[in-house]
Amino acid sequence: MSKAIVLISGGMDSLLITAMAAKKFDELAAVFFNYGQKTLKKEKECFLKICDHYQIKNRKVIDLEELGKIGGSSLTDANIEVGVELDKKEIPLSYVPFRNTIFLSYAVSWAEVFKAQSIYIGAVLEDATGYPDCRPEYYEAFNHLISKGASHQVKVEAPIVFLSKQQIIKQCLELQAPLEYTWSCYQSVDKPCMKCDSCLLRKKAFDELSLHDPLLA
Repeated sequence: MSKAIVLISGGMDSLLITAMAAKKFDELAAVFFNYGQKTLKKEKECFLKICDHYQIKNRKVIDLEELGKIGGSSLTDANIEVGVELDKKEIPLSYVPFRNTIFLSYAVSWAEVFKAQSIYIGAVLEDATGYPDCRPEYYEAFNHLISKGASHQVKVEAPIVFLSKQQIIKQCLELQAPLEYTWSCYQSVDKPCMKCDSCLLRKKAFDELSLHDPLLA
């Protein structure tokens, strides 16, 4: 039986990789991380809705609040304002230090017990140009680490890393994935702020496709 673990944050990217994995694997498990993010409540709500939609019963919510307490990111630190950084070449303030490595380490640990062949993560270069842990070479290096240090061989896959936001929306629609169950905003849990990078990228993609975002009235 083919198995995969999917990292679901509640965003469009993680929705698409879940839809893709649901078509490819016999059994899925899903993991959500509480790392002290400002939008935790809404993200977790979306995680549960996506899991229910795809009938994923094997799910874990892992508490990593101490990661948020380290600070250094606008996603977790109350003293750092969420801003627009789309044109910045350097690492953005929204980068959470070494986050994906920590997430994937937990996922690999679970994969050894669950006997999963793959771990799906929704990394996308378009909205994470400055994130060092979202680059293809990072995943190549991480898979090399797994091959040397894990008892069960599992591969981390970032199947949508080269897709644009428009392509992600189109593929979600093609796979009939519930975009209404996703959340992209970095700072609000009630309605999209329409000011942060993630909101602006999402709006731009829907507008360019001449589509209505189900999150907007």
